[in-house]
Amino acid sequence: MNIWNRLQRYESENGAAPIAIIGAGYVAGGVVSMLAQTPGVRPAIIINRTVEKAVQAFIDVGYSESDIVVSDDASVLANAIDSGKPAVTQHYAVIKDLPVRALVEATGAMDYGTEAILYTLEQGIHVVSYNAEVDALLGWLFHDKARLHNVVYTIADGDQPGAIFRLKQQVEAMGFEVDTLLNCKRYMDTSQTPSSGAGFASRDATSNIMTTAFGDGTKMQVEQAVVANATGIEPSILGMHGIKSTQENILRDCAAKLPKGKQVDYTLGGDFGAGVAVIAHHPNGVSHKKALSLYKMGNGPDYFFFRPFHLVHLELPATMAQVLLDNEPLVSVDQPHVAEVIAMAKKDLSSGEKLDCIGGYTAYGLIESTRRSSEYLPVGLVEFATVTAGIAANAPISLDNVKLDHSRAVVKEWMQMRSSWSKAANIQMKAASGTE
Repeated sequence: MNIWNRLQRYESENGAAPIAIIGAGYVAGGVVSMLAQTPGVRPAIIINRTVEKAVQAFIDVGYSESDIVVSDDASVLANAIDSGKPAVTQHYAVIKDLPVRALVEATGAMDYGTEAILYTLEQGIHVVSYNAEVDALLGWLFHDKARLHNVVYTIADGDQPGAIFRLKQQVEAMGFEVDTLLNCKRYMDTSQTPSSGAGFASRDATSNIMTTAFGDGTKMQVEQAVVANATGIEPSILGMHGIKSTQENILRDCAAKLPKGKQVDYTLGGDFGAGVAVIAHHPNGVSHKKALSLYKMGNGPDYFFFRPFHLVHLELPATMAQVLLDNEPLVSVDQPHVAEVIAMAKKDLSSGEKLDCIGGYTAYGLIESTRRSSEYLPVGLVEFATVTAGIAANAPISLDNVKLDHSRAVVKEWMQMRSSWSKAANIQMKAASGTE
């Protein structure tokens, strides 16, 4: 039975599951629209610090403004949800008293997103996240917290990591072993700023910050860190290689430019559009070689599998079905991270300068193996950092050259998570050497 039919059956037996959405921006608006159209679920409440934007998100998908209940009172909101009325609130803390099955995180915010995700999981409520930035930084912690409270935390289908995972699962279901996981990037300029990229933002009707994070490559680097940490497959070099190629020549060009072994990387330009891809080999390739050649896959031993799209919120039903019906995440992070996205100076930085944010004027991000990244500032923490010593443009930003705001939840959680990994590694080393 396909996903849509399974969700229809679920609704006929249980009613539509009420879902909370946090955020009211571009992605969140699409999420609200898709949940309103999908059987088995309904957008029950939007949590957003600007109430007017949340109300407008409901109106944009056809709800009457007079039916929308705006309140910070949990009992009022719960009654609205139970009666099928759309609800809006400013505060995520009320979620503990609301009859919702899951929260879809669509803010893209680092500190606020961290607080909301952890709090929701602690209340025994599933979390589906489009916040790749915070997942790249704290994904292991979120999965660990979800397991502790017997709920699901997962990234969503539709963004590039989700699309890569689905493609990987499909390829592995045919017996292939995946070696390279590719994000397809059309354009990248690490020096792009909100000012220089304003034309792109206007064209695409997205915020300057979001558009800059796309253009300077940070978003793609973050997405590949999400993929790396969930698969245990790390980048081979800082920032990856970025293969300039075409679909026809990609196997040849990857073989020439990438080292042997498993890795995450990306294509740049070419005819890949906004797709994702994997390169894989088959352990029984000799027995399948003739068939694969006949099916226009080439002569092996490596084969290129390409998915030409990722459709963000339109693909959300697959995630909702997996979470609500199967109680499973799209993918799980069960081990310490293997990749971090480190902050690189976008310009010369001076002591005392406050860094701005992902998609800003001061820094961009490049993925690196955690075996080589421990001394550097993660790009997810740039907005909570102040420079303490001069840093040249395009140099990595060292943790020794910034002061972090330790009052922020995301900073505290990252430091505690990293400390716990270090302690666990030390215990393992002692156990292996027989000293404990």
